[in-house]
Amino acid sequence: MEKKIDITSKVQGKLEEGSRMSLFLDERKVGQIILTNQGNHYEMAEGFEFKNDKIYKQEDDTTEYTKKYVDDCDMGWC
Repeated sequence: MEKKIDITSKVQGKLEEGSRMSLFLDERKVGQIILTNQGNHYEMAEGFEFKNDKIYKQEDDTTEYTKKYVDDCDMGWC
């Protein structure tokens, strides 16, 4: 199951040549905005989505639980 995380406040924009703004999360480019007279056009990298004026990162929620060395301590082995 996929979950979406709102990363809008963490994304920074850098104005590029030709009416484009590149969008970055830390050092990773996550998309760009193409500024036109007809409005803005959003192109997002795979795993990212622009919806309702927010930017979301899609994460796979099927990560398997990893047992820790303290699991099963109640069995008396640690």
